[in-house]
Order: sequence, then structure tokens, then C-alpha cells
Amino acid sequence: MIKAAALLQMIFADGHKPVRKVGRSMYGTGHAVSHPSSKVASGIVRARSPLMADGLLHLDTDPNVVRMSPYPMSVFYWSTNGDETSVKREHIPDMAIKRGDGTVVFLDYVSSVEQAATPRFQLRVAERLRHFGEEFGCGYQVLDERTIRIEPRLSNVRLMWTHRERETEPRSLSHAREALRRTPLPNTIRAVSENADISRQAISWAGEDLPTAVDETNLVFTAVMQLAMRGDVLLDLGRPLTLDSTIHEVTK
Repeated sequence: MIKAAALLQMIFADGHKPVRKVGRSMYGTGHAVSHPSSKVASGIVRARSPLMADGLLHLDTDPNVVRMSPYPMSVFYWSTNGDETSVKREHIPDMAIKRGDGTVVFLDYVSSVEQAATPRFQLRVAERLRHFGEEFGCGYQVLDERTIRIEPRLSNVRLMWTHRERETEPRSLSHAREALRRTPLPNTIRAVSENADISRQAISWAGEDLPTAVDETNLVFTAVMQLAMRGDVLLDLGRPLTLDSTIHEVTK
């Protein structure tokens, strides 16, 4: 039998595959969502619902989450029936996450409507919480739209995610990050941008003789989003992120 520590190591390994396969037609037409992520070995998560997809935005932009494992394993836990007899139930959590301090938490994404419609749902949550704690020394949470879709936080993390780091980026973006590192904090994104010496960009479309100007991408804004996702700076996600948002220094 695989020991708990070895099992936790295995579910985050590069070769690990989800134990549940989520296809396009599962959980209702169009409900499954493909979510790219650098925190997953395969580079992609097949979220089984839009709620789960929104939840992944929070995980991907949280610098404390360093690794994710979708549908990591099947567990069997003791559960109480209505007549108080004990039975074993099987469960596959939606996600396992590893934090920077090495702790692991298992997550499920269940809407409040589904929770209310599921008999003895809170009892099942308590049973799984006890099982993951006793068997693996890990936490367990059920998340729903009341936490995942709080605004403006959800819109903020969605915006941050669109500015995530990619394999191919303009060299000027590294200059923007360096300009930010040289700036005393706290300061606004706009102030850093106005003081940064970064050239503007244009693009030449095929078939046109002259470059066609595109809507300017503020590279300092992108740099701030990326550094916040790394945990190098802090932003107030309780307010909408704009050029006038204040960048705060991370206190060690």
C-alpha cells in the first residue's frame, strides 16, 4: 500500500494523469471548460463546470499555490447512512493544490443550489474533511459561487490571468518589470508607467504597406500583474484593477 507522503508526491508528479476524464459532453453540453495552466503538469485542466473554471482563475493567480493536480485520486471514506450504519463511499476531488509551504489542500467546486439539493451534503463534507485530515494530513474545502464569484475579485483575477507570463513575450516587458523594481513603493501603476522609458509598439498586417497602429498595451500594467502573480508585489483585489491601482511592497 502506498504511504500517504508518497501518494501526495505522486499526484503532483509530471507523469500523473487525472483519474477522471472530463469530455465535452459530460455534465451538460458546453459545461466542460479547457483551462490552460502552467501549474499543471499537462499544461491544461478540463474543468467540469464554469464554476470550477472560475475557481481555477483564483488558483492560477495566487502566488501561494505552486502546483495543481486535477481529479488527483479516488479515495474511499467511512460515511454514515440515515440509519446510522457505516458504509464506505468513493470520492474523486476536483482538485488538489500544493502551497509554497508544502501543505496540500483538496478542493471541490459545488454550486449552492446543488449543495441544497443533495441530501446530507454537509455531513458528507465533514466526513471528507475528517478523512483527508486523518489519512493524509491535508485540508479539504468545498467552494461555491458565494466565494468564487465575489466581485470585483473575480473580475480582477480574470484580468490578471489574461496578463500571465507566456513562453514568447516582447523584450520590452522585461524592461517594464525592471522599471517597476527600481520604483519606490507604494506607487500607482500609472505613475510607474509615465516614468518608464519604454517604446510604443505597432503591428504590420499582411498585405499593408504601412504599419497599422493597434490599441496600446501598457507593458507596465502587464508587468505589475505578472509580478503580483509571482508574489513579488501586492495589489488590493477588493477594488477594480486599473492604471490608478496602488502597487504595494511585499512585507517579509
